Amino acid sequence: MKSLLSGALVALSFFSVSALADDAEALKTKLAGLESFKAAFTQSVTDENGEVVHKATGNLTMARPDKLRWETQSPDETVLIADGSAVWHIDEWVEQVTVMSQAQAIDNNPMVLLTSNDDATWQQYTVNATQPNTFSVAAKAEGGQIRTLSLSFDDKGLANLVMLDSQGQQSAINFSQREFNTPIFPSAFIADVPESFMVDDQRP
Repeated sequence: MKSLLSGALVALSFFSVSALADDAEALKTKLAGLESFKAAFTQSVTDENGEVVHKATGNLTMARPDKLRWETQSPDETVLIADGSAVWHIDEWVEQVTVMSQAQAIDNNPMVLLTSNDDATWQQYTVNATQPNTFSVAAKAEGGQIRTLSLSFDDKGLANLVMLDSQGQQSAINFSQREFNTPIFPSAFIADVPESFMVDDQRP
């Protein structure tokens, strides 16, 4: 009886691993055809009790591999640019720029899969299809700022993201005015820093 139970557990474990691998491949396939993506977004952040603590609107531009531009228009004007080697956070209100290495900024961050084609990077995350066209992604290693990332797709492509962070806050991001695989000028991923801004360069 004990050997039968052990055999069943091994079979179940193998099935679970295979299913997760299939889910990862399904998500990778969906994102593989996404060479570039532009959209307007609305963001709503809720705390552990479901209370809304922050709302924002802006625009997202991304290109594979490894490039992202996140512009917030309200309530404050900020720009975050990942150029492939560094991440630049430009805060217009306080006239300050923070720069860090991109490898450091995306460590254990499931968002990296949106722009990464690297198989070794994908192997650092667990992907689970929670419902048709919706995938939950989590880093295998502990210590990341984002616990889980949920990506949902419709007939056109990526439709929304939901992030649960290490503090228990949930950020729901919905996209509109979506453009898939349209040409994007390289200048979109170059940080234009005014000379008057203070620069905090945290790169090693």
